[in-house]
Amino acid sequence: INSKGENTSAIFGFVNTLMKILDHEKPEHIAVVFDTPQPTFRHIMYEPYKATREKMPEDLSGQLEKLKEVVRAFNVPSLELPGFEADDIIGTLARKAEREGIDSYLVTGDKDFMQLISPGIKMFRPGKRGDDWELLDEAAVMAKFGVAPNNVVDVLALIGDKSDNIPGVFGIGEKTAIPIVQQFGTLEHILQNIDKITQKSAQQKIEQHREDAI
Repeated sequence: INSKGENTSAIFGFVNTLMKILDHEKPEHIAVVFDTPQPTFRHIMYEPYKATREKMPEDLSGQLEKLKEVVRAFNVPSLELPGFEADDIIGTLARKAEREGIDSYLVTGDKDFMQLISPGIKMFRPGKRGDDWELLDEAAVMAKFGVAPNNVVDVLALIGDKSDNIPGVFGIGEKTAIPIVQQFGTLEHILQNIDKITQKSAQQKIEQHREDAI
């Protein structure tokens, strides 16, 4: 809390992280990406998207504009685009950099980013304390999901994502989903081979909730 009684915790944490990256990683290029208040294309495609997520606390949302000022003061480019999430811009930039032979590091704690990891794209996941960062590569994704990065989306299609209010297949969790994805690969291939899934209850659930998975 500053002398005016304003909460500055988000700015403080952000600046510590940014300075750590600049001082220790010494990136050749860097950008910060923000969400916008406008609905994204996902909200248009699927109305319940993130509908259950609690609104950002006022003392946190009130720091956003000041946070953007801080980024500009560091002379770091900040990007945002109405209709898209920050995730979309980050992923797009990482893939473009990859095509140009530039290694990228995504600084995020969001598991959805694991689908982007490749030989040229890695993920820095900050811990709750400032010193316990985790560097995630393809092997780390295999250890977490039991599948390669390009199949993370297929696991999530089956299990859903509570934080985004995406249902997935009712009654299917990671323990059931991962072996199925390991066997069949993509969701499309799973749906074409439902009768070959050995677990009968999983067969029935996927058949009944195939639209939710899609």
